[in-house]
Amino acid sequence: MSSIFSSVLFAVNREDHLVECQVIEQHKPERMLAIGSGGCIALTLKTIYPDLHLTVFDINPYQLSHINKKIKALRNSNYDALNISNKNDSCLNQSGKFDKMFQDLRKSFINNISGEYELNKFFDVETTSNQRRIIQTNWLNHDNIYKPFEDVFNDISITKIFSDKATKHGDPGSYINYMKKKIIEGILRTDSHLNPFLQHIFLGYYKSEFVFPYLSSNGNQVLELIEGDIFTIKNISSYNIVSLSNIFDWSETESVKEHAEYLSQLKKGSAIILRQLNNHKDWINIFSKYFVEENSFDLYWQIHDRSLFYDHFKLFIRK
Repeated sequence: MSSIFSSVLFAVNREDHLVECQVIEQHKPERMLAIGSGGCIALTLKTIYPDLHLTVFDINPYQLSHINKKIKALRNSNYDALNISNKNDSCLNQSGKFDKMFQDLRKSFINNISGEYELNKFFDVETTSNQRRIIQTNWLNHDNIYKPFEDVFNDISITKIFSDKATKHGDPGSYINYMKKKIIEGILRTDSHLNPFLQHIFLGYYKSEFVFPYLSSNGNQVLELIEGDIFTIKNISSYNIVSLSNIFDWSETESVKEHAEYLSQLKKGSAIILRQLNNHKDWINIFSKYFVEENSFDLYWQIHDRSLFYDHFKLFIRK
């Protein structure tokens, strides 16, 4: 995997922080552990919960440097660097290798389905609901609606970015329809023009610094940053919540078993949050010796998640 991690892979977390917020509100943790990735989740949680001790780990050192650069931009009120009302694919919230795929999606969408003027009109708050519905219908019924997703999320393109590491549990060729379904369903939602994840994809910037709490902060978030995998975390039992993003989408079953054993050190009542992308593996079968699953959590976030990226949201509680 070292060849993948030669630079920033993820400029942003394509994850809705409200998922973590629900668990934090329920469990009132003192200490939380989370994967770094683009830093959006960590920075937002520390903005909302400044007294929470948040440890952030990532095997890619460039991701940790990326988080520090975001903190510096926040301290300097450098909104341009954070792609707030600024379309610039080299800035902090667009500059990851994976984000390039969504930039290519945007370009193909503009070239094959909708011009920039119509895209801007769709996301303009002054556009009426009726006008926006007409645009939605035109996009949905367009002969080329499949093409942008086919251009970008084919197996060859995905392998070029990730090798075969990130697609271990998805069927070959399935990511085109998966991403098309997720994003089109998101576009058709009420108030989809306000969705920051869609703004990031189709505009290349955020319409406001208030779309995520961290973007309007002053950069005073204090995070414990650790380079390495979860087995680098020696005091794992001290954490009340562990948020692992979709790490198991990248993992062989044996690795998942190793994680389950290591996480068994968590104290009774501690929580693990998992996300799954195009992956229907029932990981509780591996974790059930030590954990129980809150099934309602997955059902709720399948409906309410704003990221338009994942199909499962798992919450495991230590017995």
